[in-house]
Amino acid sequence: MEKAKSSHKTPIFTKEEVNSRKIIKMYDYDISHLWLASLVFAHIGYWVENLFRLISKGILDSRNQLLPFLFCYSIAMWALYLALGTPKKARFFNIRIINKDDKKSQTLSQIYYFCTVFFFVFFGEIVVGFLFEKISGIQLWNYSGIPLHVTQYTSVPTCTAMSLGVMILMEYFFTPLMKKIQKIPYDILLKIDYIAGALIVADYLIMTVSIMVFKTAPAYWTINFRQ
Repeated sequence: MEKAKSSHKTPIFTKEEVNSRKIIKMYDYDISHLWLASLVFAHIGYWVENLFRLISKGILDSRNQLLPFLFCYSIAMWALYLALGTPKKARFFNIRIINKDDKKSQTLSQIYYFCTVFFFVFFGEIVVGFLFEKISGIQLWNYSGIPLHVTQYTSVPTCTAMSLGVMILMEYFFTPLMKKIQKIPYDILLKIDYIAGALIVADYLIMTVSIMVFKTAPAYWTINFRQ
């Protein structure tokens, strides 16, 4: 295994910009660009969960948030990018798993990526679900009605769907998204990062405090299409 190589042939910022703005790069991208991308993922996660609930239960709801963002998906994007990279160029932090870029190598890289994501989603849901229930007494979700479920907090079908979704997002959406974000003027980018980020994190903390302290998850609105 060899260390991952940067995919950029030319720097996004000049040396003067790096020095004046204190640019912090994480592998191929500046942290300010990654932060905005993670907020986009938080919005996508909100609609993914709601569409899943709409199909399975006929319900749309606030997902315990005031804003249409689920910050846990931002955290997930950071973890995926920092630890695994993208499916066709999978790595273990800064170590490329398969250094070649031919079709066979890319396929093996994708298999590794899928299996790793599946493993962490499968056990991560169990740990997070049981931890929240033990601390707050609230069951945030229940997969007991889904075939091949393991406890009420995870199942083979949901983990498979999530893992495939993650692969599609990280391979075909993440890189194009980063290219578009890099075109945003830096001063405007920082304003979006600070304002949107503060609101989304505050919303997430309100939910967390409500669950931990008051033992109830905020429910701002619900639409039941099967009533």
